[in-house]
Amino acid sequence: MNAYQKFDQLAQQVTDEVIALLEQGKVPWQKPWTSYGLPRNYLSGWHYEGFNAFYLHYITGERNLTTPYFLTFKQAQELGGRVRKGEKGTPIIYWKIKKEAEGSTAGQEEEKEGHAIKFVPFIWTVFNIDQVEGVDFALPAPLGRNEMQLLEACQRVVEHFPLPKPRIAHGGAQAYYAPDTDRVQLPELKRFGSPEAYHATLFHELIHATGHPARLNRFTDQEKGSCFGDENYSAEELIAEMGASFLCAFTGIKEEVFPNSVAYLQGWVRVFKEDRTMLLYASARALKAATFILDLQAEGNREGLPAWPPDDL
Repeated sequence: MNAYQKFDQLAQQVTDEVIALLEQGKVPWQKPWTSYGLPRNYLSGWHYEGFNAFYLHYITGERNLTTPYFLTFKQAQELGGRVRKGEKGTPIIYWKIKKEAEGSTAGQEEEKEGHAIKFVPFIWTVFNIDQVEGVDFALPAPLGRNEMQLLEACQRVVEHFPLPKPRIAHGGAQAYYAPDTDRVQLPELKRFGSPEAYHATLFHELIHATGHPARLNRFTDQEKGSCFGDENYSAEELIAEMGASFLCAFTGIKEEVFPNSVAYLQGWVRVFKEDRTMLLYASARALKAATFILDLQAEGNREGLPAWPPDDL
């Protein structure tokens, strides 16, 4: 089995898992994040990105793991420990850059200095530190915020949105982002059940706003006119939902603020059955959008596990 076949196999496996959860009435990207934040590599300290962040977070909750800290088999040995016998690792995606001869058309490529740059996916296996023995792990204290601190954190995220900022307007009964005018429209705060619900909705629309050409340039003409059920709309909506989930985790919002109707759940089941790569595509761009808003690009991914898809794809 070659690299792309293994990639397709992982995409199908994860998509099947998510479909099963949706059919049980559970939405995995709305699952509250742990008090330890984003999944990280314990040894390097750097966070996982894109699909890897989403999937390792899901695994942490699904397996009732204590923290979202992970190691490779070799890293556990470097720390003087070992993975417990019989423990099952979690696959993540590792993209390598391979230079092809000029004129090659295989795979996803970019022309650069006379060569085609090809991104090749590899499957990397990691283990949660709960699966490792022989190491005395030093863990930070879990993050926690009271209601006032939570709302202050939410407001800081909104106020520090990188320039140029979208305009935020209030009024009416609907929340949406208008790309043509670069405007986020929200109902008044009093129309929401709680300040947390208001900010979660605002985060959703701000993630949409990162797609503007002045920012991450994610939109196409087809996406602007699409509706739910269409492939383009579905991808962008999933990006917004996942990105908002991360911003909620970053600020400390843990309550479920979005109602999940039967039609909503069935809609996503249909979408994922039609496109097994949707989750991988959307989760990569969702975290990229969230880190753009939080201005976390400088930290990057220092552990050599790039998110999918690479920026140039």
